[in-house]
Amino acid sequence: MLRNLPLTARLSLIFFAFTMVNIILFWLATGSNQMRLLAENASLRMHRTILSFGQDLQTMAKAGGLRQRAEFYRTPAAANLMTEILQTGKDRSGATLTEYDVVSSLNQVYLSWPKANDRNELSAAEMQNVIKTLRLREFNNEPFYSFPDVLNYRLTVYIPFVNDRGQDLLVRAVFTLESMRAELGRLMRVGISIVVILLLIQVALGLFLYRLVVRPLKDLETASKITGKGNYHQIGGYQARKDEIGTLIGTFNKMSTDLRDQKETIRKSYAEIQSRDEQMQHELMIAQHIQKSIFPRGENPHATAIEFRPLFAVSGDFYDVYRFADGSAGYLVCDASGHGVPAALLTMMAKSAFANFVQLHNDPGKVMQLVNEHLAASLEMTGQYLTAFYVRVYADRIEYCNATHPEPILLQAGSDEPLPLKSNGFYIGMLGEPPFAFESAQLPVAPGSKLFIFTDGITEARNAGGELYGTQRITETVRRLAAANASGARDQLLEDLAVFCGNTPAEDDLTLLVIEV
Repeated sequence: MLRNLPLTARLSLIFFAFTMVNIILFWLATGSNQMRLLAENASLRMHRTILSFGQDLQTMAKAGGLRQRAEFYRTPAAANLMTEILQTGKDRSGATLTEYDVVSSLNQVYLSWPKANDRNELSAAEMQNVIKTLRLREFNNEPFYSFPDVLNYRLTVYIPFVNDRGQDLLVRAVFTLESMRAELGRLMRVGISIVVILLLIQVALGLFLYRLVVRPLKDLETASKITGKGNYHQIGGYQARKDEIGTLIGTFNKMSTDLRDQKETIRKSYAEIQSRDEQMQHELMIAQHIQKSIFPRGENPHATAIEFRPLFAVSGDFYDVYRFADGSAGYLVCDASGHGVPAALLTMMAKSAFANFVQLHNDPGKVMQLVNEHLAASLEMTGQYLTAFYVRVYADRIEYCNATHPEPILLQAGSDEPLPLKSNGFYIGMLGEPPFAFESAQLPVAPGSKLFIFTDGITEARNAGGELYGTQRITETVRRLAAANASGARDQLLEDLAVFCGNTPAEDDLTLLVIEV
């Protein structure tokens, strides 16, 4: 429960509890001891007084034979003697006589004061005290027996003083201890005064601790809330303190200043980054327009369906179409390593290199070799490269070279068995002298055959479980597309890819060419 209270409330409750404990311990240590001393002092004084009473009574009884008879104590003379001895109305040792009786051990009341003949016998409880008094005298030689009433500050005393023919006469006297009442009252007043003084001291100490510890913490709490809202607050008034509180507040002030400076630095940096981002976005937009401008335009030599999806504003995928004087046509698909601007720059270089060499040589392998030598001069030490597939389509055949590009698939007219196009070829631009030569391959084709050329944005696409779309799946899909035209085949293949991937985001550029040869 205390954990839910504010710090000030918790400290106040704890401090109040310690204050109460201090007061209780003080009272137990001093007040109870004072009360014990008062009680012992009053008891000692009453003991002396009662002994004096007993001696006076015995002296009075021995003064004459008549006074040793029980009947004497029914006379007015006896009443005067007894009252004189017990000093009616006088305060002996702080005790005042309020009443007395002369009673026998046979429970006969001979004399009562202040009301004469008020009763003839004592109560059963009082007779028990009479019997106890006589036994204490007989067995312990005790001269009297007293019965205190602490709550009313009263003391009842039984004093045997004479024996008449076998019956003992006793004085039953009742005293009020007014002096003890007064002393206890004075003690209580002194105790209350001391408690009040202790409370005042504790309050002063509490205020001192509040100013020393709690108020700085509350100022720190307020400053933290203000700083948390973005207004970097400073706490004043504690610069001279060299203790932990001063260190804590000094550290907070420094932290607040540092946060303000850092926020300003971040604001300036953000503004600078935003400005650079705007400039970069503008440059990317220009680069995007430039890259789009290098893609082929107009009608293609064959019925062709193309899908081009860059991952970012600019792409590392690239395709081109070439027309030749002999009526053949060339199709090129490239995939540069990496993504974004570096890959796009590489496609620009490939565009220029292929455009030059395809016009000089008919052999696709030779074209790949010359392009590799040209690009490796610039890329060999950068780690950049590209894969490429270049095919030259004639009326009755195709000639192609595959430079480590995903194997295209040829679906011959009248057949439903896809044929992957393989040939030797290393990465373009990675090494000036590749480990093996670029080789061309040649296949006859029938009119109406379809050629599927794609990048790894399709084969390496993943679904939610991390499974790749893969070459096997694209082959199975192509097998079902024998009757479709180029556009229909493209759409059905992309639809199957979309179903496979679901909501999994793309991780690479995607390019697909479907050519009816």
